[in-house]
Amino acid sequence: MIDTENLVLRQMLPGDNTKKLSLGNEAHTPLKIFLQKNALAFHQAEIAKTFVLVEHPDTPSSVWGYITLMSSEITLNEGQKPREPFAVSRYEAFPAIKIARLAIDKTLQGKQFGTRCLNWCISHVKLAIMPHVGCRFLAVDAKSGSIEFYQKSGFVLLDTEANRSDEHPLMFFDLFHQ
Repeated sequence: MIDTENLVLRQMLPGDNTKKLSLGNEAHTPLKIFLQKNALAFHQAEIAKTFVLVEHPDTPSSVWGYITLMSSEITLNEGQKPREPFAVSRYEAFPAIKIARLAIDKTLQGKQFGTRCLNWCISHVKLAIMPHVGCRFLAVDAKSGSIEFYQKSGFVLLDTEANRSDEHPLMFFDLFHQ
């Protein structure tokens, strides 16, 4: 039984049990494979940082969900670029943090844990990254079934024909105006 009241997000640790995570949908198998085979190595090599949803904040624990973040950039079309004159005229691409992966165990899906992880991510970027490094946006390549989830949290679909028809369309969240 999961103690859902005491679940916390923390950086992944060696020894975290990633085997029990069940996402309930075969299309999400790559999310589980990444967590089991690559997340810790990427984390330790400073490629992408994975934060895991666990019951024990200080010791290896069973993972009930996770979010992986990495540095990125985003190129917006003219109608979606920042409106501040200094920003628009100088840059084609803007600094962003990419949500590389977000997954919640099937027993916790529909109980706001995905939203809690996303809200934590927004706060984390605003408090821990933006004060030290230029970072205007959060970006995510959303699975088609996740677009509405991200839209409910304020993400916007990049408005291009190619992006709208992409299997994993780019969505973004403007941290500066939130």
